[in-house]
Amino acid sequence: MKKLLTLTMLSLLLVQCDALSAPSVAGPRNPIGSINDESAEYATLFAKDQQHKTQETAEVLNYLLNDNDPEDSFTALVIENTSNCNIIVRAIAVDQKHIYNLPVPRKAKNHFKIYKGNYTLKSNVCTAKYYSQKSVFDSVILTIRTN
Repeated sequence: MKKLLTLTMLSLLLVQCDALSAPSVAGPRNPIGSINDESAEYATLFAKDQQHKTQETAEVLNYLLNDNDPEDSFTALVIENTSNCNIIVRAIAVDQKHIYNLPVPRKAKNHFKIYKGNYTLKSNVCTAKYYSQKSVFDSVILTIRTN
């Protein structure tokens, strides 16, 4: 079953290569405000995200295809956005040592290499709010959609 899931993810990642890229570690950011504020932030994050796309794709595929190495500090996070809006998934480690602002295009996937740990995930999905707490110690595939 794990191999089937892995092969499925590999094929999905290869099909969606134009949306795959590196994480954008958060620096100073605007508070979540209007959609226009987030649109500008999304554009900046997505442009930065595209800079290391090829290397990041190889690393994430390695995490997805191989067994989890307990000694490795990183793992893969794949986010599928089925909504009609570009989103920024804000991943904040519970210990607040790692903060990521992850851009995910509408109707697409994006993947990231992140530190293992417990995270609070937040996003504005069109007019809805997404909030979740996840333990990310193995590769995680997360689908975000609107009702």
